Amino acid sequence: MAGNTGEEIRNVAIAGHSGSGKTMLAEALLLKGGVLNRLGQVTDGTTAGDYDIDEKDAQKSYYSAVLHTNWKGRDINFLDTPGSLDFSGQLYGALSVVELALITVNAASGIEIGTRKAWELARQQGVPCMFVVTRMDAEQADFDGVVEALKETFGNACTPLMLPHGSGSSFEGVVNLLHPGEVPDALQDTVEEQRGELMESVISGDDELLERYLEGEEISSEELEDIFTQVLVDGTIVPILCCASEKDIGVTELLDLLAAYAPSPAYAKKEVEGEAGVEDYELDLDGPLSAEVFKTISDEFVGKISFIRVYSGSLKSGDTVTQAQTGKSVKLGKIFRPQGKEQQDSGEAGPGAIVATAKVDELQIGDTLSSSKNQKPFVTPKYPLPMVSRAVNPKSRGDEAKISEGLRRLAESDPTFTVEMNGLTKELVISGIGEQHIGLMLNRLQRRGVEVTTKLPRIAYRETIAGKSEVRYRHKKQTGGAGQFAECAIRIEPSERGEGYAFVDKIFGGVISGPFRQSVDRGIQEKMLEGIMAGYPVVDLKVELFDGKEHPVDSKDIAFQIAGREAIKEAVMKAQPVLLEPIVKLEVFIPSKYMGDITGDISSRRGRVIGMDGLGDLQVVHAEVPYSEVQQYSAFLQSVTGGEGTYSIEFLRDEVLPQHLAEGVIASSKTEQEGE
Repeated sequence: MAGNTGEEIRNVAIAGHSGSGKTMLAEALLLKGGVLNRLGQVTDGTTAGDYDIDEKDAQKSYYSAVLHTNWKGRDINFLDTPGSLDFSGQLYGALSVVELALITVNAASGIEIGTRKAWELARQQGVPCMFVVTRMDAEQADFDGVVEALKETFGNACTPLMLPHGSGSSFEGVVNLLHPGEVPDALQDTVEEQRGELMESVISGDDELLERYLEGEEISSEELEDIFTQVLVDGTIVPILCCASEKDIGVTELLDLLAAYAPSPAYAKKEVEGEAGVEDYELDLDGPLSAEVFKTISDEFVGKISFIRVYSGSLKSGDTVTQAQTGKSVKLGKIFRPQGKEQQDSGEAGPGAIVATAKVDELQIGDTLSSSKNQKPFVTPKYPLPMVSRAVNPKSRGDEAKISEGLRRLAESDPTFTVEMNGLTKELVISGIGEQHIGLMLNRLQRRGVEVTTKLPRIAYRETIAGKSEVRYRHKKQTGGAGQFAECAIRIEPSERGEGYAFVDKIFGGVISGPFRQSVDRGIQEKMLEGIMAGYPVVDLKVELFDGKEHPVDSKDIAFQIAGREAIKEAVMKAQPVLLEPIVKLEVFIPSKYMGDITGDISSRRGRVIGMDGLGDLQVVHAEVPYSEVQQYSAFLQSVTGGEGTYSIEFLRDEVLPQHLAEGVIASSKTEQEGE
């Protein structure tokens, strides 16, 4: 790889629904390129892409794998990504560093939720796409039906670039419409018709060729090929290919097309945060080093491994680079080229290269690396918000430090997995995309020798008031020696939601000296933080300290703190106290056939449907729902839609919890406190 200009490199993500044949396709491509000797070559039942112990046990992909092969002078990197929505964060990272996405579609199953997700994310990140209709040898394979569905769902730019010869057990081969070669008699008419449509689609992306075509001039295949990559990048055409990986039908033709038309690193696009917001970054392949860390893993033998995409300049083992986000210098270790779990010496990596380095703890996902101190950080993809949470506790006493360190390392390698000590509920809470995601992380933690118990986290309720009150409280304590004396009078009233706490000093004439007024304020805030009704923080109220008394000998800071605590406790209980519950914005993506089930369920969860949108044959339901009602929504949606639905949640605001529900929360909280 030393000294390459990037022109021979092609970077391709393989994406699609779980079970659509992504990993088998990647294996077939490597087999054809001479990297493997047979499909599933790696020992212990794993594949070149699925080699992690979790993947081996489940026989499915959980992580993206970096693979590569050479074909007709091209050095092609493949990023094989998982299809499960629980692990979609891996796809976000992969798409951020490639110039093409191959989206696999099962010939028998057709478009599935993972197909839509891959398309949506690729479009968001500006990555051109090709669809690959896989498993054409399946008995229920329906290429024409899949093509029609792709056109209907993703637009008429979706156009066959290959046609199958037969299907199911009679699937014999494919025809490349740009170079049909010898066409079977049964396909002559279809090839001629589809080739005409393909030509029109390609030509429509170039004004000069389109004008000549409309004037009746014949356009040569060479002219079509010259502009094919550009119209692919522009989205004028979304080619549809087909193959049967296990039977090695269509694999050679697919590699030929990638070598000929997949965009080179010269087509890479990156953005940076400018003074006026996000702006395009002009990449110069021959310029100084610019690179991005897009993935990290924690290997039990090697340590931390960081995967890097080089955009310009070159990178060598032992280089010292600048982290653009921090401005700090970082010395890299040995640079190697990943081939699944294998490591190959890289030497020098040039533009377009995907390499890795080990044991550099400073590197994080999203880091921009440069040889220049002036490099602006690249904008990283906005990863999906984690939606399923669990509170965790150690099974064994004394494992708290182990838990924290283990979870920290897991979170470092997965932007969609978060760890937080909730300041309101005092619980250590982990969050992930779904139940399967959480389960995988806990399995990995257990393999590190740390076992935990989990439960649904407490809802972060808050307390506030709906009315006004006035209280005078005297604290007096005499124990033989110096006593304690403090008296304060306060008025409270609610503030606007979200305004928080306000303390107003209305003392006149010095009945309480300045330092003791601060003591009252401190005591009030401490009690508000502890909670009064149910042990949740008190928010959004205004407190006026308007009168009081002090004693020349017995008054002291602690006395006025106690007076403040007791005064606010009485005042809140007299001012119509209420509980606030968090309300979230819920967006549910489902096929239309589930619309009634979903909207009815939202209403049963005290939610409000506030709008609906169409997205191809998908429906998007927008709703506002109490968070307590959707803590286990992932399992419900999976059950109702059979895995075809997905959703997102985002905090909106706090609202008053209905009284009959608040009584249950208060009773439960008191029981918990008594049991502690």
